[in-house]
Amino acid sequence: MNIKQGVRKIAKRIYIWLPVPYKRKKSMSYFVKRNFFREYTGEGLIDIYGNSYKSNVLKENAKKVSVVIPNYNYAEYIVERIDSVLLQTYPIHELIIIDDCSRDNSVEVIETHLKKLGYPQNIKFVINEKNSGNVFAQWQYGFKNVTGDYVWIAEADDSCHPRFLESVMEGFEDEDVVISYCESLTMNEHNQVLMKDLRPWIDIYKTGKWDKSYILSGTDEISTTLCINNTIANASSVVFRNGDYHEILEESKGYKLAGDWYAYMRIFELGKVAYLDESLNYHRMQEKSVTLSIHKDLEFAEICRVQDYALNHYTLKEEVKQKVLERRERERIRFGL
Repeated sequence: MNIKQGVRKIAKRIYIWLPVPYKRKKSMSYFVKRNFFREYTGEGLIDIYGNSYKSNVLKENAKKVSVVIPNYNYAEYIVERIDSVLLQTYPIHELIIIDDCSRDNSVEVIETHLKKLGYPQNIKFVINEKNSGNVFAQWQYGFKNVTGDYVWIAEADDSCHPRFLESVMEGFEDEDVVISYCESLTMNEHNQVLMKDLRPWIDIYKTGKWDKSYILSGTDEISTTLCINNTIANASSVVFRNGDYHEILEESKGYKLAGDWYAYMRIFELGKVAYLDESLNYHRMQEKSVTLSIHKDLEFAEICRVQDYALNHYTLKEEVKQKVLERRERERIRFGL
């Protein structure tokens, strides 16, 4: 199978997950051609090393940002992930890399790269003796052990633009913001751009809300959109104001698939959310991970569970309640339940 055939296969799988109204308007062949084969030279390839932003690192009035990279079996991508953090135009207060007992050669790759970098003092490498079994245990470790005022959990297989942090941190100029995040693009294993943004995934009712940057009350965000579906498509796109989120993340461990959605909802209760409409986060879509869920009952149950939390704890307008139930019914039909 050549690269183009592989990408087409991924595209068709992603199409299956798109909202029904979108698929009524756009055929699969249109979606594949429009989003996957429009540009495979130049800007269609992600190359974080091709920029020269490092010479313009921001130093004045910079906030203390701690970065946590949880890694498990991502030896193939971990060097780019580390470098994508170090190449930021915004200064990094500290970087903590956590390997959760990888079964590949991740530890060797990381140690070799840190040696090449000269073992910077602000980088800490933690090797777990036992697999935690849950990504939110890594999040908890990060929030407990960082010393910065802001926390960026950068997933090991993702990447980002050098201006990611500089741009997302602008959201915290509003002191009430607890989460600031940006739009994401999707790339494949070969760093080829698959989708320029993930709005088809999050804006399932085509409201256009995410076409422009905004700052909004977290409770308003929950009661208008986050109660319907998870509108933060990729965790790597998020920077958190540091806080005591231990219990929230402990509850998130009770989910297999929707724990991040639940965590965002609970943290949004504590303040405002800032969204930036630029795709400065690079979400990696691997072919082996783009498959229909083999746990359809579980996924549907967790969608209902998070929605029920919102329905039970917030006053939702009647039209929003209808969208919640409509989305639930749509997923039930999609899963054949």
